[in-house]
Amino acid sequence: MSDDSLNREGFGRRRFIIAAGAAAFGGLSVSGLPAFGARGAQKRRVLHIVGYSHIDAAWLWPWRDGSNLALTTFRSALDRMKETQDFRYTHSSSHHYAWVERADPKMFEEVKERIREGRWEVVGGWPVEPDCNIPSSESFVRHSLYGKEYFRRALGVDVNVGFNPDAFGHAAGLPTLLARAGFKYYVFMRPEAHEMKLPLLFWWEGPDGSRLLTLRIHRGYSRPATGIAEAAQNSFAPGFEDAAYFLGVGDHGGGATKEQIKKVIELRADATLPELRFSTVADFFNAVEKSNALAELPVIRGELQHHARGCYSAHGEGKQHNRRAERWLVEAEALSVAASIQHGHAYPAAEYRAAWEKVLFNQFHDLMAGTALYTAYQESRDQLGAACDTAHSNRVEALESMARRVDLRAVKEGAVFVFNPLPWPRKCLVEYHTEKIPGGNPWRAVPEGVVPITHMETAEGQKVAIQWRPSDSMTQVYPRVSALVDVPACGYKVLELVHGTPPDSPEPYAETVTLNEGGFGISSLKAQDGRELLAAPVGLVVISDPSDTWAHGVAKFRQEMGRPQLSSAQRIEDGPVTRVTRHRARWHDSEIIMDVAQFKGIDLIELRFVIDWREREQMLKLEVPTALASPRVFAKVAGAVSERQTNGEEEPYQDWVAVQGRIGNEEYTVGLLNNQTYSYDCLAGLLRTVLIRSAPFARHDPFQVPHNDAGAWQDQGRQERRFWLVRGRGPFNALELDRLAEEAQTPAEYVMDSAHEGAEPRERSFFRLAPGTVTLLALKRAEGGQGFVVRVQERAGKSSEFTLESAALGVSHRAQIKPWEIKTLLIETGVSGRRAQVREVSLLEV
Repeated sequence: MSDDSLNREGFGRRRFIIAAGAAAFGGLSVSGLPAFGARGAQKRRVLHIVGYSHIDAAWLWPWRDGSNLALTTFRSALDRMKETQDFRYTHSSSHHYAWVERADPKMFEEVKERIREGRWEVVGGWPVEPDCNIPSSESFVRHSLYGKEYFRRALGVDVNVGFNPDAFGHAAGLPTLLARAGFKYYVFMRPEAHEMKLPLLFWWEGPDGSRLLTLRIHRGYSRPATGIAEAAQNSFAPGFEDAAYFLGVGDHGGGATKEQIKKVIELRADATLPELRFSTVADFFNAVEKSNALAELPVIRGELQHHARGCYSAHGEGKQHNRRAERWLVEAEALSVAASIQHGHAYPAAEYRAAWEKVLFNQFHDLMAGTALYTAYQESRDQLGAACDTAHSNRVEALESMARRVDLRAVKEGAVFVFNPLPWPRKCLVEYHTEKIPGGNPWRAVPEGVVPITHMETAEGQKVAIQWRPSDSMTQVYPRVSALVDVPACGYKVLELVHGTPPDSPEPYAETVTLNEGGFGISSLKAQDGRELLAAPVGLVVISDPSDTWAHGVAKFRQEMGRPQLSSAQRIEDGPVTRVTRHRARWHDSEIIMDVAQFKGIDLIELRFVIDWREREQMLKLEVPTALASPRVFAKVAGAVSERQTNGEEEPYQDWVAVQGRIGNEEYTVGLLNNQTYSYDCLAGLLRTVLIRSAPFARHDPFQVPHNDAGAWQDQGRQERRFWLVRGRGPFNALELDRLAEEAQTPAEYVMDSAHEGAEPRERSFFRLAPGTVTLLALKRAEGGQGFVVRVQERAGKSSEFTLESAALGVSHRAQIKPWEIKTLLIETGVSGRRAQVREVSLLEV
């Protein structure tokens, strides 16, 4: 979506700070700004006229219209090439090309011929031009992996120009993710000059030191020929003789028109202008690299922000679907790998590829940012649901196939096969439904005197406490059972259901949290050493938000309307596994339920929200008022951790955000993990994150909502959110927040089982990764079909040695990893007479 096609009036401007240092944490810094004097007599400068059309695959129209736009725009570009022999055209997005390939193979062959001639340029290298704040690190890897594979296979080109002109900000880790996938250059437009002070040309550096030669497009990417005179004055970076101008009609497709091309040709006669050369982005960068000024090009470290901060929270439902699909696919791939190692289970590579393609398409910037039509999100919901179904179906199949191969002949009453998908051992919360009540028909009351299951036992006879919990069913049959089980790394443990004497009650719950007596929320949160970490209760606040869907011109959401009032509070569970207190509150026409859960042996506090939201142009935030002095705030972003100002401005994040500060002479950190939220602010030590933002669908200032039905407003009705509070002594990177977030969002998987034959033991691990500062991004079958891929990243900003072990494959790999470095390891298997071999490959697995 281009603001050039909409009203720019009323857009706010903000003063941006280019912060020195903090490269490892994504804070911005700039170095090497040149101080060029007047140019001497030099050759005529070149303005590279790049024929281009921005196509929003889905925005104010459904994706089927986006597909048609690709067909008509490609036809137009090819026709312009026939009319003007030196005209060139540039286009991104493998999904656009795939649409054309399927619908019009003859035209697709024309495109291939123009590519061979050097007149049609492929940029981007990804399936779409995605949002560049919301997708996970692994999603960006899959954009490169699948997009570049398509372009190599279908068009015979290797794309090295990253291209996201319309994305609403760019995460600090993108240079690392792009460079590791073979990209050399990057093109963007937002944030624009009035939103962030940046050079036109610079080296953009990732936290691991990877660099991209980067262009910020001057003023717009869908420009008329009448803008060339202005561009000749203002689009050349100091010291350089080459600049780029993007000519064409965009958003709804179109490309360069006959009239625009004719005007460019006419302007060539104007000697006061630079040479106007129909060109490509790659030719522009090649010319830049030959300039002497390249040696003095500035280096920018950190994220490129901000534009339209409402995009971090708009349409929370879509962002929740995206997070679930990302996580389920990564987990399902790991389970399929484990099953294939155990017994040769068929790995469904084609199904996973197709599911990922759906996820990547729906990360298109207007969809993922929450700024598209209601009808576009109905289609997005279905596509992401299909991806989740693929993940879940294959996950269950892998689990059941592994469980059936375990030797359970000695089991008497029944068993539970518990699988930990993460590559480190941990205490897992296991929850399953059961009818294992001896003598009882599940459709009748349990007979008097019948004792239900009392506990579970491992193969060695170790007792594991269980907690009976209410059924999800209104009939109150098939109740739930919860347990905390120590499960090996990326592996399983089978426990037998037992009737007998339960284990002694474990230690009491740690008194580290106190509920707000007579109020809503948590009034006290203590560190492990007893220090109080809160300045006021954790609770909720409602913010007035009359801004448009993008929240154009808004940096802070701080106009408080009030706080939901407690209507009831009661302890609903208290057993050997978990203690849960339920708070109910109301706000106008909305009802809010917050369950505060503690677990024995797991040092975090879970906040579960079920909200019936009926408000409009309001924002509901969870607030955590820390008592930390001299606070600093750090947030997980794609490929990095960004340190931000504690100035109350809205910022994007992913799985966690943490406030680090001092109490007395000691340093502490309070972290907040989430399962679907991407927007927070921090003012001094007061941390807030968005639960719900009830903006209208696709309203852009100055236009108003033309109708008042429920379909005009986002995130209405039932909403579910989960957060986890963690805290500890020391800096944020001592808490291993990435691992905690993975554990919170990745519950143990289970299979209800019974006695049967099998050859496998009752406990087994397939992969183990250490230390805790190195996190797993993916465990999957190699794209070539031979062997497995393990992708990891260092996440504490410290060089270290890491180990990857798999007894099942005979692998024990040790290697050094640099701060924030991403490594992709290929485990080659199936070579006759050889043990599995491990070697490092690129993100593209080559």
